[in-house]
Amino acid sequence: MLKSEPLSQDPDTNETDGKVCLKRRLGFLDSVSFLVGSIIGAGIFVSPKAVLEYSQLNIGVALCIWAACGVVSIFCTLCYAELGSSLPFAGGEYYHVRRGLGPIPAFVTIWTLTLFVRPSSNAARALTFAEYVSRPFYGGCPPPELLKKSLAIGILLALGVINSKSIKLATWVQNIFTVLKLMALALIIVYGIIEFATNPEASKPFHDAFNGQVPNAAQTAEAFFQGLYAYGGWNYLNYMAEEIKNPSKNIPRSVIAAMCAVIVFYLLVNISYLTVLTPKELISSGTSISIK
Repeated sequence: MLKSEPLSQDPDTNETDGKVCLKRRLGFLDSVSFLVGSIIGAGIFVSPKAVLEYSQLNIGVALCIWAACGVVSIFCTLCYAELGSSLPFAGGEYYHVRRGLGPIPAFVTIWTLTLFVRPSSNAARALTFAEYVSRPFYGGCPPPELLKKSLAIGILLALGVINSKSIKLATWVQNIFTVLKLMALALIIVYGIIEFATNPEASKPFHDAFNGQVPNAAQTAEAFFQGLYAYGGWNYLNYMAEEIKNPSKNIPRSVIAAMCAVIVFYLLVNISYLTVLTPKELISSGTSISIK
């Protein structure tokens, strides 16, 4: 008797032993690209002002805080990498909390992330993107708030549709935007290097980088908060652990490579900002954040 074939099969899932699981399609480069693209976003454009401001315009302290935030993020993401390597299943925090504490804490965790943490973070990124996209069309005037909010909503809806269609499509879009973001940051870095090399005045702020007012404990903590905002997204790779090839090797390698690349980019971008702009000019920009 012939076995009947299913009418349709999701290309992104696989069925083994009666259980539906996701196919492992993502390699090392896909994982690094996804993580870098998830981290680099609005933060590097809005946080430098706040970090420098709470560092009391002390360039040396501000750069040390950026580096320290990167080191803290590496420690955090290595802890997540161990979880993802040992338990390579989809779900991220939800799966880990459910496995360790049970279904009720896991439900509260995912409910909190879904209703408060992720929407506020995504809203901040979408609004920042809409701000920078619409500002060139209005010259020196600020774009209308209704336009920025409409663009932000459209961006979030488009990304939601893309992510719900296919993991490969989402990865392809993620890779493209990661390349574009890295190209934009590379242009900023290259221009800063050229300015640093050709203009003797550009290097003067770094000669006495630590000569200035030292921030107190509260100001340092606030500067760390603003810096850590820019590194947000370091834990996203665990949501895709079930789709990564050879997760025990690729997850740790991916997070280390991605975090090191992000730290280097962030430090070079901040140095480029301070090469072209004075600290007072940098903190006079109107873009800032107050939510995570």
